[in-house]
Amino acid sequence: MTISKQLYLVALLVFGLCTQPFAQELPAVDDSTNALINDYVSDVTRVVCPFKNDIDYEPGRVRCGFITVPENREVPDSRLLRIIFTHITAQASLDIEDDDTSAKEDEEILESRADPIIYLTGGPGAGIEFYVKRFLKHDLTKTRDLYILNQRGIGDSEELCPYYDATSRELVLADNQKGQEIEDAERMKACFAAATNRGVDLSAYNTVENARDVRALRQALGFESWNVWGISYGSHLGQMLVNVDPEGIRALVLDAIVRNDLGDLMRIHRWVARNHENVFTECARQGAAICEGLEQAFYAAGNALIANPVMVDAFDEELFPSGKANVPALIAAFAPFSMLYEQDEHPAIPSVMRGLVNMIDNRDDEVFQALANGAGEFSRSTGLGMGSAIRCNDGYMAAEASIAAEDLQEDYGFNHGAFSVEGSQLMADACVEAGLAPRDRKDYQLIQSTIPTLVVNGYWDPITPPALAERIAPGFSNGRLIIVPYAGHGPTRSMSECASQVLTDFFDNPSQNLAELDATCLEEGAEPPEFLDYLQTDMHLKLAARAMDEPKNVVVPGLLASTPVIISLLGLIMISWGAITRRFSSSNIDVPGLGPITPRLIAFITTLFLLMGVGLIGLGVQAAVEISEVSLIAGFAPPASIGALLVLLAGLFGIATLVLTLKAHKKSPLRKRSRIGFVLVGLSAIVLSFLFVSWGITPW
Repeated sequence: MTISKQLYLVALLVFGLCTQPFAQELPAVDDSTNALINDYVSDVTRVVCPFKNDIDYEPGRVRCGFITVPENREVPDSRLLRIIFTHITAQASLDIEDDDTSAKEDEEILESRADPIIYLTGGPGAGIEFYVKRFLKHDLTKTRDLYILNQRGIGDSEELCPYYDATSRELVLADNQKGQEIEDAERMKACFAAATNRGVDLSAYNTVENARDVRALRQALGFESWNVWGISYGSHLGQMLVNVDPEGIRALVLDAIVRNDLGDLMRIHRWVARNHENVFTECARQGAAICEGLEQAFYAAGNALIANPVMVDAFDEELFPSGKANVPALIAAFAPFSMLYEQDEHPAIPSVMRGLVNMIDNRDDEVFQALANGAGEFSRSTGLGMGSAIRCNDGYMAAEASIAAEDLQEDYGFNHGAFSVEGSQLMADACVEAGLAPRDRKDYQLIQSTIPTLVVNGYWDPITPPALAERIAPGFSNGRLIIVPYAGHGPTRSMSECASQVLTDFFDNPSQNLAELDATCLEEGAEPPEFLDYLQTDMHLKLAARAMDEPKNVVVPGLLASTPVIISLLGLIMISWGAITRRFSSSNIDVPGLGPITPRLIAFITTLFLLMGVGLIGLGVQAAVEISEVSLIAGFAPPASIGALLVLLAGLFGIATLVLTLKAHKKSPLRKRSRIGFVLVGLSAIVLSFLFVSWGITPW
C-alpha cells in the first residue's frame, strides 16, 4: 500500500465515522434485536479461500466456507445472502495430526483447546485478508481455533458497492473542503441508488444484523458458545452481540472501544489534540533532538497548507479525468494520526512531522505530485459502501452532524477542521434521503452484562482513546478494565506474545476472579517509543513522481547513482584481489606513493566508505519501510545518516585518490590498468557524493 493510499484510507475513516448520542429529531426505524425470522437457512458450504494465492499457509491451517442468511431478518421473504468466513486451525491441532514425536526437549509443547474464538473485524467494512495474515502469526492461534466472519456487504460476502471509489472519477474535482464534502455525499448517494436498483435492502446493513450473522455462524458450526474477541468496530459489534446472543458468549474481550451508544467516539479534534499532546510530551521527556522547535513549526506548516491548498497535475487521466489532483490540506494532521495506530510506528512520528514541515515549507511540485497522484489508487479490500450504510443505519452520520459545531470548537492546533458543520449535516441528510434513517436507539444503549469480560484499550490509541473504555467498563459487572500504556489501536492484536498469555489464561477459566488474572505485561504496557532522527530527504518522492509520469524519466538518475556503486564494487574486488596475489607472489611490485600512503590504499578506503555508506542507506530505507511506509515522508531511518556521511567522506577520499594517483604517476609511471582503475574509483566517489549533495541526501 502506498503512503498516499494509507493517508486516503485514514481520511475516509475520519470523515465517515461519527459518534455522540444525537439530539436532533430524526425518523427512527422500529425494530428490536429480539425480532427475527431465521438466523440462517443453510449449513456451511466449504469453499476454496479466495485469498489462497495471496497468503502463504500450510495445508489444513486455513479453511473457508459460506453460510446463507436472510438479508433482513425483520422482513418476511427477504432475499438471501452468502457470507464467507475463515477458520484458522490451532497450530497445536496440526502438530497432533502430524504426530510429531521427534520434537526437541527445549521446544514448546502446545496444548490445543476445544473452545474456539470468533474474531469480530473492524471498519465497519474491513475485509478478512488483513486479519488472516496477521493472526496466522499471532500466538493465540497456536492453541485455539480462530474464526473470522467477513461481514455482509464486503468483498466475497456480496459486496454492496464493489466500485465505490472507482466510478464517476470525473467528480474528483474538488480543491476545497466544501467541494470534497459534496463529492463524498454524491458518491455515497450513487452507491445507495445503484444497490437499491439491484434489489438490495439497505436498511439491513447495520450492527444488529451483523451480530445476528455472528450468531448464525455459531449455530451453523454447531457451537453452543465460543469466546468472542472484537477490536475497534469489532468492539461495537461485540457489545451488540451481548444483546443478540448472550448465551452464545463464553467469554468476551473488547479492545479499542467504540461505545454501543456511539458516545464521544468521533470528537475527532479533541482526540487529535490529545494525540499531539502525547507525542510532544514524550518529546520533552526524552529531550530528542528531532523534537527541538517541532511543535510550533508543525502547526505553522499545517496551517500554511490549509491557507494555500495545492493542486498539481495528474499523471493518470483515468483516475483524474480533470487532469488535476489535490494534496490533502490536512495531511500534516493525518499522517502522524495514521501512525499512532501501531506502537511499532511511534518512533518515527516526530521525524514524519519534521518531514512534513520541510515538505510544506519547500512546496516542491514533484513531492506534492507524488503524494496527490498516489491518493488516486483504490482497493477492494475495504467495503466502503457497506461501511457507509452501517454508519447511516447505526446513527454514526447523524451523531457527527449533531456534535460537529461543538467539536469544531476544540483547539487542536490547526485553523481548519477535519469536517464542517454543513458537510456533516449533508451526509446525515443523504442517509435519510436514501431511506437509511438511524435505527431505534433502544438497541444502542450502554451495555449491562454479567458475561466475563476484559475491556482493553491502548493509552496512545488515536481514534478510540481510553475514555471510551472507561465509560463502558462499569456496565460489565464481571469484567476488568485494562489500559495499556504507550499502546496504539488494539494492543491485544499487536502485542501478540503478551496478549496471548493474558487471553489464554482468561479463556481457559472465564469464571475466575478477574482481579487476580495476571495481566501484568499489558498493564506495564508497550515500550516507550525511542524517537528516531531520520535522514531528512525528499529525493525518493521526486523520483517516484517522475516514474509515475513516465518510467523512463528515472533511467538517467538511476544510471548516475548505480554506475559509481558498480565501479566501486569492482574496484574493491580488484584491489583486494591484487593485495592477496601480491602477498603470495615472488615478485612484489609496489605502487609509488607518499610514504605509506599510496593511491591503492586511498582508493581502497574510498571504495570501502562508498559501499558501506550505500549499504547503510539501504538499511535505513528498509528500516523505514518496516516501521511504516508513511514514515518515508520523512526520508530514511537510521543508520542512513551515517551512510550519507560515509558517501560524502568517500567523495573527499576520491579527490585524494585522484591527487595521489597523479603525483605517484608523475614520480614513477603507474601501470595503465592501475592508473585507470584508481582514476575511475576516485571519479565515481566524487560523482556519487556530488549527486547526494544535489539531491539533498546529506546528514545535515
